[in-house]
Amino acid sequence: NLKTPKRYAKHLQYAGDWYKRILNHDKANAYAANGIGTILAEKGNLIDAKEAFNRVREVSGDTIADALLNLGHIYLAQKKHPEALQMYLSYLNRTRGAAKSTGSSSSTGSVGAMITSRSQEEDHAAVLLYIAFAYFDWARQTELLNNIKAAPADERYKKCIHYIESAMAKSKKENVVLRYNWCMAKLQAANCVLQKLTRGIRRTAVEVSDALQGLEKSLPMVQTMIQWKAEGKRIPIATSTLNDFVTHCKANIESAKSHYRQEEKKEAEAKEMREFQRITAEAQQKEKEMKDLLQKEKMLKEEEERDAKAKEKMSKAAILAQTWDKEAKQKEDELLEGKKKKKASNVKPEAVDDEGMDKRNEMDLTKEDEDAANKQVNDLFDDSDTDDDDVHDNKSDTNNEQEKKEEMKPVVDAAAHDLFGDSDSDDSDDDDMSNSGGRDENQENISKDNIALQSSAMDNNDANEMSDGESSQEELLPLSKRRIDNENKGAPESKKQR
Repeated sequence: NLKTPKRYAKHLQYAGDWYKRILNHDKANAYAANGIGTILAEKGNLIDAKEAFNRVREVSGDTIADALLNLGHIYLAQKKHPEALQMYLSYLNRTRGAAKSTGSSSSTGSVGAMITSRSQEEDHAAVLLYIAFAYFDWARQTELLNNIKAAPADERYKKCIHYIESAMAKSKKENVVLRYNWCMAKLQAANCVLQKLTRGIRRTAVEVSDALQGLEKSLPMVQTMIQWKAEGKRIPIATSTLNDFVTHCKANIESAKSHYRQEEKKEAEAKEMREFQRITAEAQQKEKEMKDLLQKEKMLKEEEERDAKAKEKMSKAAILAQTWDKEAKQKEDELLEGKKKKKASNVKPEAVDDEGMDKRNEMDLTKEDEDAANKQVNDLFDDSDTDDDDVHDNKSDTNNEQEKKEEMKPVVDAAAHDLFGDSDSDDSDDDDMSNSGGRDENQENISKDNIALQSSAMDNNDANEMSDGESSQEELLPLSKRRIDNENKGAPESKKQR
């Protein structure tokens, strides 16, 4: 009778009058208020109905679960899917808590959670179906965007299918409507997956495969329903609706197969590309490691070469230092040997005069003379005075020697002239002979003076040799010898003249 619009409106009016009478007698009656809200919602006055249900929640403290369920219907009619889902889930939690607290599935709970005359399982199955429909409608609304923003629709279809399967598990009897809803959800989910390519949404071959399997499972179910309807069984779904479903399902199955082959090909190419990139990356990594290794080896080789060069230079420097040490030692030995030779050759020269002067015998150096000679050698080679003082001393000694030579030169020349000079005529010879006595006496005196001078010069030279070193000795020694030789040569001629 409720399917007739007039009768339905008439009964709604009767129900509203009774709820008002109850509220007139008991203004705190939440059940009557919930009934008035339901009547307002059926008439299409959703705003007033929503206010009525919220007032019931405030008064009862959510002890009347039907108010939550009715609010869920209001939000779903307003396309506020998240709020509707929240209300439906809150209703499930309330009714499950009431059933656990009472320990039975009676029509009323001890906490005031209103349960209908249906069983607890059937009531939960109906609420799960409401939740599934909320997700389904939310996904359909999202698909209307028809772009990349429609991506969440696929996930919402999956949740819809999940809650429908839960409702089918809760229902104790075969529910054809639930099965048809499941098939319809599979069809819409498959269509959403196939439309991802045109919407610019990424998809995988696994998603296409799942959509294809869902279509292949739902097609025989709907075909069975058509067969049952042809057999005369009561199916609360129109035959045209079932036939349209079969037509769309078959078309989507063929399309899903084609899409699946494309996705498999793409994934194979992508896998091959990833493998190629992996191999390329590994090759580049190995090449980089090889370059690093070669660079490291090159650096090690250069370092070894530098070390080898440094060692070679160090060895050369060591050899050169040894050579220098040997040369220095050799020079030192030569100097010591020279000092010894100087000590050995430090002997006064002999002198011979006309009158058969006794030769000077060689005298060994006494201990004092040796100490004096050693002191002189040490002064020559180990003196810490500056070179300028040595040069000055050498210059002064040389000047003294030259002055002595200049003083000796006139005397020697005069003696030589007297001894070896020629006469101009025979008269001069006669005169010389007549005056030979006086000349002989003069010559003898000159010879004696020369010898005396030579002796004094030799003595001075000996003293200079002892103080000045080997150089002055070598210079004076030949000079004294020349003087003695000249005197020896001049002696016979003087005797001849006599």
